[in-house]
Amino acid sequence: MRLVGIAVGVGVALVLSGCGQSVDGQPEVSGAPLTKEQLFDPCGVPESALVAAGADPASKDDNPFSVPRAEWKGCGWNAGDHFISLFTTANTMQEVRANDYLHDFKDVTVGDRKATQYLLGTRTPPNQCGLAFESSQGTVLLQASKFIDDKSPTDPCTLANDAAPHFVSVLPR
Repeated sequence: MRLVGIAVGVGVALVLSGCGQSVDGQPEVSGAPLTKEQLFDPCGVPESALVAAGADPASKDDNPFSVPRAEWKGCGWNAGDHFISLFTTANTMQEVRANDYLHDFKDVTVGDRKATQYLLGTRTPPNQCGLAFESSQGTVLLQASKFIDDKSPTDPCTLANDAAPHFVSVLPR
C-alpha cells in the first residue's frame, strides 16, 4: 500500500512540475491571482459524495503532495481498487493543457459542467486519468489512479468519469 501512495505522490509531483508559471487568464479576485486561501478546499467535500463515488472517507489523505505546494490544495481517498484525488490550483486551464506530463486531452461534459479529460504520464496502458474543471475558486482536478500493480484492463478514465457525477454538484462554479 505504501508503494501505491508513493507512486501517486510521484505522479502528482510530475503533474505539478509543469504548472508553476503564471499566464494571462489566471483566475482572479479583484484583479489579483487567487491565493491558496481562496482556492476550493477538496478535503471539504461531503462524505455523501465520497461514498457515492465509491471512496472510503476514513482513508482521506490530506497531504497527497508530500511537500507543501504554494498554489495547490489536494486530498485523496482509497476507492476499492484505485484512488480518487481532488486538487485545486491557481493555475489556469491553459497551464494544465501546457503541462507535457498530461496528454490526450478531450473535452467532455459531466452533468451540466464542461471539463477537460486527460491522461497522466507515459505508462502503457495508462493507469491515471483526470478531469479538469474551471471554477471561480481555481481549476479543480479530479483524478483516478489505478494501483501501481493493477494489471486489470479497466480504463482509468472510466473510473474518473464514473466518480465525477458524484462530485460535480459540490464543485464551485
